[in-house]
Amino acid sequence: MAKKELKVALFLAWRSLVRGNRSSVLLNVLIISMVFTNMMFFPALMSGIGVDIKEQIVAYQTSNILIEPAKGERYVTDLDATLSLVNGMPGVERATPHYQEGGLLKFRGRLLGSTIYAIQPREEKYVSPLYTTMIAGSYLGDGDIGEAIIGEMVAGSPNIPEEEEFNPSLGGVRVGDSILVEYSSGLQKEYRVKGIFRTGNYDMDNRVFVSWADMEEVVGEPLNYAPYITVKVKPGYTESFVQNELLQYGLREKVETTEELLNKGIGRALASFSIIGLISMLVSLVIAVVVIFIVIMIKTLNNRKQIGILKAIGVEKSVIMHSYGFQVIILSIAGILVGFLFTGLIVVYMTYYPMVTPEFSATPYVTPFDLAFNGVVLFVASVIAGYLPAWKVARENIQHAIRG
Repeated sequence: MAKKELKVALFLAWRSLVRGNRSSVLLNVLIISMVFTNMMFFPALMSGIGVDIKEQIVAYQTSNILIEPAKGERYVTDLDATLSLVNGMPGVERATPHYQEGGLLKFRGRLLGSTIYAIQPREEKYVSPLYTTMIAGSYLGDGDIGEAIIGEMVAGSPNIPEEEEFNPSLGGVRVGDSILVEYSSGLQKEYRVKGIFRTGNYDMDNRVFVSWADMEEVVGEPLNYAPYITVKVKPGYTESFVQNELLQYGLREKVETTEELLNKGIGRALASFSIIGLISMLVSLVIAVVVIFIVIMIKTLNNRKQIGILKAIGVEKSVIMHSYGFQVIILSIAGILVGFLFTGLIVVYMTYYPMVTPEFSATPYVTPFDLAFNGVVLFVASVIAGYLPAWKVARENIQHAIRG
C-alpha cells in the first residue's frame, strides 16, 4: 500500500474519531484501559505475594544462606570455629547461630505450646531486622537472663475470649508481665516479657526469643553447637558465589541458598501463583479481543452506508479497511496509556495500604517488562480484533453497503 494511501486512511480514521460520538470514543478507551489494568493487576498481585513471602523468609528465618548439620548429625558442632570461618569468607556480611527448644507457655490460666528460640541479639541485628519490629518494650540484650521477647500473636489480646480466638494466644500479655515456660526437658523457668514484636510473618509472630546466654542456663552447658546458622550476603555478591566459597574452603556442613530452600519448601506454591496470574492475563486478553471485536463490528455495521459511499466515489477497499484499523490503533494506544496510569495509581495506593493477611501483606509487583509485554500483547490483539470486521465490511458489494 502506497504512503499516500496510508495517509488518507489515517486522515479518515482521525476525522471519524474526532467528529464521531465522543462518548463512544471515551467508552472504548476506558474499556481497553480497564482490560489492560485487569491484565496487570491480578498477575502483579500474585507476583507481589510471592515476592513478599520470599522477602519475609529471607529477612526473618533463613537469611540468604542456611548452614545445617552434615548428614547424620543433629547439630553444627564446633560453633565458634565455624562462625569464625564463615564470617571471614568474601561476601559474608555476618553469620549468626540459632537454637530452639520446645516448651509450654503458661500465663494466667492460659496454656500455649510454642518453640523458644535462642539468638545472639547483637549479632542478629546484622542478619535480621527483628530488632526494628518492636511494637512495645525493647529488644533483647546479649546478657539478658530471665527476659524474653514474644510475637504479637503469642501475646494475644485481653479483649478476645479464648473460645473466639482465631489463633491461640496467652490472652493479652503486656511488657513487664511474667510468663512461665515449661521446657520439653521438664525444666520450668519464669521470664519477664521485655518486648513484643510484630513482623507481619505468621510463623515469626508466633515465636518466643531469649538470649543465647539464657538458653545456656536452660541447657546447663555452653552452647558451642547449633541446629543451624543463618548467613547474610553482602550487597554486590550472589548467594551462589558465597555458597561455592564456603564449600571450597572445606565446610563440611550442608550449605543451601534461599533459592534452593524456597524451591524445596514453597516452590510449588509460588509456581501456582504464576500459573494463576498467567490464566488471569489470558482470560483478560480473550475478553479484550471479544469486546474490541464487538465494538468495531457494531461501529462498522452502523457505518456501512458511509463505507458504500466511499467505495462509490473511488476510495479503495484497502484504504477503507486501514482507516478502521487505524481507529483501533489509536483507541488501543490511548486505552493502554490510560491503563498504565490506572495500574500505577493502584500500585502506589497498595504500597501504602497493602492487602494484609496473617501470612503475608500483598502489594502488586510490577516491572517495566511486565508493562511493556502486556501493552504489546493487548495492542496486537486489539489490532487483529479491529481489522477483522473492517475487512469483512470493506469487501461487501457497493450497492449492498449503501442500502445498509
